[in-house]
Amino acid sequence: MKVQRVADPSEFEATLASTLSSAAGRVFVVVFGTEEAATGESWCPDCVTSDPLIRKAVLTVKDSVLVEVPAGDRATYRDPKNFYRNHEQLKVTAVPTLYEFGKDGKVVKKLVESEITSASLAVFVQ
Repeated sequence: MKVQRVADPSEFEATLASTLSSAAGRVFVVVFGTEEAATGESWCPDCVTSDPLIRKAVLTVKDSVLVEVPAGDRATYRDPKNFYRNHEQLKVTAVPTLYEFGKDGKVVKKLVESEITSASLAVFVQ
C-alpha cells in the first residue's frame, strides 16, 4: 500500500487526479479530523479508532493507494463552508469517511463514521 497525503484542500483535486492516473491498483481516500500538534492524534476519537482498521484493510489490496485527507481541526471541520463538506463528490457529513474512487474519478463506494468496522472493511475492500 502506498500512502499519499493532501496537505491543503487546494491540492485535493490535483493529488487525486495524479494518484488515479498513476496508481496500478485501487485508490482509497480517507477524510479524517486533523491531528493535534500536542498529541499527534486526531481530535476525532472515531478517527483514532478507525485509522488502524482502515490501514489494515487497505493493505490487503494489491497495489492499493490510500490518500489521507485531513479535514481540519474541529472548528474548521465543523464550519458549514468546509471544503470537504461542500466538495461535489465527497459531501462529507462525518469523519472519518472512507471512499473508493474509480479510475474515472468518481466515488465507487463509501463508509461513514460508525459504518467503519473490521467486518465492513473486509467487505469494502473485496
